[in-house]
Amino acid sequence: MRISELEYSNLNISNEDILEAMKEIPGYLDITPKDFLELYHKAYRHALGRLKSAIKARHIMTASVVTIDEHKPLADAAQLMANFDISGLPVIDRQGQVSGVISDKDFLKHMNITEQTSFMHVILSCLDSPNKCLARDLKGLLVKNVMSSPLISVGLETPVLEVADILESNRINRVPVLDQEFKLAGIIARSDLVRALS
Repeated sequence: MRISELEYSNLNISNEDILEAMKEIPGYLDITPKDFLELYHKAYRHALGRLKSAIKARHIMTASVVTIDEHKPLADAAQLMANFDISGLPVIDRQGQVSGVISDKDFLKHMNITEQTSFMHVILSCLDSPNKCLARDLKGLLVKNVMSSPLISVGLETPVLEVADILESNRINRVPVLDQEFKLAGIIARSDLVRALS
């Protein structure tokens, strides 16, 4: 049975447990149970941090990434996202570099929809009156007109904990992973992080 970090932190080690463990070590130990417990917890935290920083972006990224050219019509991005059941895509420029990311949030932002507006509200606006359809203004736009930029990205060797900080501090759900030549190598979504850190 695997004991998680939370279970370890909730594991109450008594002085008796420590004394019994100390008796099993041959020779003389000049340390109190309280000192030993403090040392144990500090060593455990260091070991856990070391193990987590050993996991890099390249270990958890999805290498097969659906992308879109920044000069494509916005409808093409919507079609790809619907076909692959994904909520965001890296956007590629003419030099083959990642120039941004487009997500469902970018669509909503350009429709002037707040996070409180429901999906059904969008559908209702289009069904009720096509002239007032919230998606109407998106017609004719290109991917580059709507995508989020400048690009937020990580490298292949970026530690997973740093990737988590980047997602959290920028309030984003995915981040492209670039190789040493700044070409797209993969993508990390929040779900990849959850799997890696659990």
